[in-house]
Amino acid sequence: MRFATIAVCAGFAATMLVSKLQGAPVLPQTSHVAATVLDEMVTGTVVPRAERAADAIRLIDLKSGATCKMARPTHVGTQFSPAPVGPDCTGSADLQRIAQWRNAEDGSLEMADADGRTVYRFIPGDGVLFESVYPNNALVTIVPARG
Repeated sequence: MRFATIAVCAGFAATMLVSKLQGAPVLPQTSHVAATVLDEMVTGTVVPRAERAADAIRLIDLKSGATCKMARPTHVGTQFSPAPVGPDCTGSADLQRIAQWRNAEDGSLEMADADGRTVYRFIPGDGVLFESVYPNNALVTIVPARG
């Protein structure tokens, strides 16, 4: 019985010691902080990741698996303006029909063919930039382009 008590107490003491050793290290406080000076000639040309991703968008047709990269619009008004569709849009018959786009009054993004007939209508998405709501059977999302 005494052996069991000694073993439990030793185990408890070892557990306490290990938990104390695994705590955050205490660093000495200093009155100054060393800083690294960056060379603006070198770092001025580096584009932050958030800005690189913002340069383009990618339409993904979830039915056919086709993707289409487009320049991200700086301003899309309520009147149709040309959509900068990329050459990789030929993988989907509907994506290659897109010629223009506009913001509708209800906040949706509308993409149309060269004659102004709506090809897709998108609303802001949850986890994606936009998701298609027209036509009803379309499964197209718009995400930031990476690469």
